[in-house]
Amino acid sequence: MKLIYKLSFFLSIISMNAFAIEPPTGVRPCCAFGTGLKAELGSVPVPFFSLENVVEVSELDQHKYNDGSESVTSRLFGGAEEKNGIIYTERGGFLDTAHIRDTADYTYYLNTELRKHLGTDYQIVLPDELRSRIIQIHPQDITFKTEKERMDAIYQLSGLLAFRLAQWHEIAQWFGVESVGGFKEYASAFSTEDLYSNLVGAIIATQILQKNPTIKITEYEKAFSSQLQMVLKKMGAVSKEKTIKELEAIDGQWWDSLERLPEKWVVKVRDYTLSLEMTPDFGDEPYSLSIRHLKKVEQWAELTLVSSDNESVFASLPSTLKNKPTWTQADFEKLSKFAKKEDDKMPQSNNELLSE
Repeated sequence: MKLIYKLSFFLSIISMNAFAIEPPTGVRPCCAFGTGLKAELGSVPVPFFSLENVVEVSELDQHKYNDGSESVTSRLFGGAEEKNGIIYTERGGFLDTAHIRDTADYTYYLNTELRKHLGTDYQIVLPDELRSRIIQIHPQDITFKTEKERMDAIYQLSGLLAFRLAQWHEIAQWFGVESVGGFKEYASAFSTEDLYSNLVGAIIATQILQKNPTIKITEYEKAFSSQLQMVLKKMGAVSKEKTIKELEAIDGQWWDSLERLPEKWVVKVRDYTLSLEMTPDFGDEPYSLSIRHLKKVEQWAELTLVSSDNESVFASLPSTLKNKPTWTQADFEKLSKFAKKEDDKMPQSNNELLSE
């Protein structure tokens, strides 16, 4: 029996090497909270520019793994295979489909890497996001009774680590990371719909992997396209017109249509809580989601953020954080509390400054 298990494991490694994939390329450029948003370059408003960032379920029939084959321009202005934006749901409030897809893709990618390296001393090195992002797999003698038990542990760890990457991205946005050159992402940092959307993506991807842990990328894309539509309908997704009305109803309270991207205070309300269990701020029957039960597998691998050439952006941090060469998820709460404390000191827009 042990011989059969070892042979099965060996063959799975050969199979994985034959279908190796690259990590997702950055993040999808979407979406600031609001509707009909305008933008400016430097202090000059960009004329006739309005970021169309509201979608409905019928437009989301195609998922494309984010391998960099679609340009930022095509994603922002149309022409991409995939469409993204904000959609209002009766149970999940506002969801950002770009965030859902990003975390799902990272879950899929990490699943392919962990299948090869779980239990070994190995680093999954990802492109920098202000700091160097490294998934450190810890060398351990992990014993599983069956291959299914091993695969279950891997997809669970993949979803958890993908969500940790999303949590870090919110922090990195606050410190000025640029996914699109020249546009710092202050406006999106800790936006209330972001991490809940990321959590939806992690859960959808882990459900797909639970059914088929060795699924090939083209089949994953099809499965995700179908599952996303099903989940959004189950959560009570509404029409594009209804989403716009819901956003317009909270203009001036949760977001500010008088501000232009990339001005930070386009978004007026933020959620600095970094938790594995979340309840949306909107929705008629808010639906809580949790991956807290997955924390038990985090002992086998963790996200580390290693100091890089961009440390100047962290200059305002207290020395206890600033001088640490490596951060882990254990530091995230301190970083988010620092961000909230600093934001609480600031007026929320130029309009407020003028009114004083």
